[in-house]
Amino acid sequence: MLLTGKLVRTIEQNSDTIAERWADEVSKSPFTRSYWNMPGDELHERAASVCRRMGYFLDRRLPKEKLASFYKKVGENRRAHGYEVEEVVMALMLLKRQVWLFILQEGLLTKNIEISQALLLNNRVVLYFDRAIYYVTKSYSELEDKEETGSGAR
Repeated sequence: MLLTGKLVRTIEQNSDTIAERWADEVSKSPFTRSYWNMPGDELHERAASVCRRMGYFLDRRLPKEKLASFYKKVGENRRAHGYEVEEVVMALMLLKRQVWLFILQEGLLTKNIEISQALLLNNRVVLYFDRAIYYVTKSYSELEDKEETGSGAR
């Protein structure tokens, strides 16, 4: 598991590079139009903050409830600002993609044992982002349900 820690530290230490690549991609992708008008420094900081805390998230030091709470708030915030749920989901998937592209492009995986450990880390990263996507979309659904209940009661 030494390599896993090394890879996580690499992600954290290179959070600005990963965030820059993500911000560039998300600000141009036809699947994330809601993000096109967001200032570049704000885009960058959102992704960089996730990457800087990747070890905290992936080393299971973060209880699922805190992750749920964080991403439900992200979902509520994005919805309140008019972001389409599918664009928020795509933005998360693009960040996950940029994390792995960075690892692969840096040539950090050269031996079979490293690749095996990287796959273990990949499973944890995928689980993290899958949970993030679940809680973001759940918050959208919960808000829609509240609105429907509230408007139907008038």
